[in-house]
Amino acid sequence: MNPAKTPGHLNGLSAQNDLQEDNEESPIKIISANGDLILEYIAPGDSTSSPSRRKWRVASERLTSHSPYFQALLDPTKFSEGRQFSAQKQAWNETHIQDSASQHALPTVRLPGVQSTNMCGEDAIELFLKILCLDSFEQTERTAFENELKTQSTSLVARMIDLADSLNSPRAVQGVLQRIGYLYGKTKPALLARFNSALLSMKEDRIRQIIFISTFLNASRLTRIMTHVLLVLGSRFWVNGLDGPVKESLRWRYLPNGLEEEIYSRRQYVLNTITDLQAHFLRVYGGLEETDSAKPAANRTLGAAFTASAHSLLQSRHFQCRGGFNNASQCDLFQLGQMIRFFSMRAKTIFLGSTLIDPDFDSAPNDDDQTAGKSRNDEPPGPPSDITAIIASIKQYPDYAIDEAHTGCGVRRRIMPALECIEKFVWDDRGLLGITPAVSDTAVSDPSRPSKWTRWADFTRKKHAVDISFARVTAVYYPSAPSKNQVTRSTPHEELARLLFTATRRDWSAAGSG
Repeated sequence: MNPAKTPGHLNGLSAQNDLQEDNEESPIKIISANGDLILEYIAPGDSTSSPSRRKWRVASERLTSHSPYFQALLDPTKFSEGRQFSAQKQAWNETHIQDSASQHALPTVRLPGVQSTNMCGEDAIELFLKILCLDSFEQTERTAFENELKTQSTSLVARMIDLADSLNSPRAVQGVLQRIGYLYGKTKPALLARFNSALLSMKEDRIRQIIFISTFLNASRLTRIMTHVLLVLGSRFWVNGLDGPVKESLRWRYLPNGLEEEIYSRRQYVLNTITDLQAHFLRVYGGLEETDSAKPAANRTLGAAFTASAHSLLQSRHFQCRGGFNNASQCDLFQLGQMIRFFSMRAKTIFLGSTLIDPDFDSAPNDDDQTAGKSRNDEPPGPPSDITAIIASIKQYPDYAIDEAHTGCGVRRRIMPALECIEKFVWDDRGLLGITPAVSDTAVSDPSRPSKWTRWADFTRKKHAVDISFARVTAVYYPSAPSKNQVTRSTPHEELARLLFTATRRDWSAAGSG
């Protein structure tokens, strides 16, 4: 449990002599004009600056009515902070001094200087307090605040939501943001209504903040679109695989409640499908699809088995060359070489390496660190992380031909329909690959804990296979049903996407036939 969620972790009411020393240095920001409580926060300093102190005048009644955290903290029957606050409030009321100069004598509670409040920052704390005390605002002041909040930056709102959850007070924040129709930082609603190329130009931090906020606000459609965007673009945090943060950080940097894991997992399914498509054509043009008759018998010697296998494979092999000429074998080998060259050198979607060498073994001398470092830095860049860019690079595959008689024998005519099948799911403006959390019932559930969604990993347990023809999924096979299940045009596209990317086997052979 986050320590900030327990009032007992507060430092308590600050001593009056400490307050008097800092009165001149710490002006009080008025949130509630008739507030009866001063909330104090001391921001930690760094090596170049000393800690700063901030104070806000708030209405304790508003805090306790909208925040279970403050309700427990200021309860005189539960904590010493509440008893001291009650006693000081009574003394304040008895003085009958109600001017601005005397507000420093108001009861004071210090907010916890824990990691969550320190990460969220003073501006997030102030915005959070304003939302809790919104009922104490005059009408004009309230309208002005709501208009400003409606277009507030996603960075600030995401940090404020994080703070509200750490202080066990998410409901009041959720209710206000939903009622005013938060616009995610002056973003035109039309931009976020559908997946489009403009979303791919957003910075990753903002994409993550929108996902975090939209999930909190039960905006399922927006969550689906923006998780689709993050899936397509990839994340700088996934370079070395999916690793959790090494230290506590803002929650949108590693999306909570399983969102991060599911987005990463779905992206791997899509990339695996693209890899499977390339591998299919490398296999068929390389003659690596062995038939049962081509497999060597178990009782043969190694040399004899290899010779017999190679001969039978050559005899039974189905060449990919369209012409059917005597040099069909040379045509296939030419196409195989061009494929390897294009995928490894231009698209950079495959690599050639050795299975005999330990990847952690470094043959360079240890005393020449500078040279070794330079060679690593001079390595050519890998493929783009953007899935749309990966598909676009593969679609640049030329129509290679060994000679004029073999025009159309290459891979291009066959790989293009299959790529278009993948691409239409990636570019669909509904964000078909994104996550759609079920809208939570705010009456019974915690708004910071959204309902679960359909995990793609659940589909892999059925171990289904699919056929791809004419740039679309045409049939699905399940082990429990020997006959194929024909896919109709009424099948939801979201379901077709899941079937394609989670299949254990895909038949690409009919994708570009003809």
